[in-house]
Amino acid sequence: MSIDELLARDGLPAADRLLVLAAVAIWRGDWPQLQRIVAAARTLARPRADLEETLLQAVLFCGFPRVVTAFEQLAAGWPVPTPPRGGSMPAAEQAAAGAQLFAGIYGRNEEAVRAMLRGCHEEFHDFVLQAAYGRILTRPHLDPRRRELIAVAVLAAQNQGRQFAGHARGALHFGATIDELREVLVSTFDAADAVQADAVETWLRHVRPTK
Repeated sequence: MSIDELLARDGLPAADRLLVLAAVAIWRGDWPQLQRIVAAARTLARPRADLEETLLQAVLFCGFPRVVTAFEQLAAGWPVPTPPRGGSMPAAEQAAAGAQLFAGIYGRNEEAVRAMLRGCHEEFHDFVLQAAYGRILTRPHLDPRRRELIAVAVLAAQNQGRQFAGHARGALHFGATIDELREVLVSTFDAADAVQADAVETWLRHVRPTK
């Protein structure tokens, strides 16, 4: 499906779908697609900050090299006189806000997820809580529901089933619906045929709210 066809679908606001599509394009390194998304965002008069925040979040899921290129694509397709800056919570509030967001996403599984992260490496646990949750995911321009939908899309594209399930539940905790998750997956897999549509439903069967 084309971007226009996806944006015309019911079940997910066009503004949210654009960010989902942008994040998946970054993961895939599909720069022509990202340029089309940037153009669509401008046509729909969306705030450029929507894309800026999606790119910053993509650092956590796609890595620095892809996001450097993504910012170059954004600058080429939507130039601004000065680079954007700021937008994060005050530094003194980030740790508490990040911990609250982490708890809101994982619900009763919070301590199990923390234990898993510590089992990888104590520094890794601290980095995830401080940098990912405290500094990036709490940035207020995008609310937790939209950020979780972005996360769900990229994790599905990466075939990261367990992490997909955790963040899909997080999206539900913050007000997303199963229909919205379905449309995120449709956008991720371009589910225009029966095979891909079956794959979407298979992913959804792994989602069970934990609160």
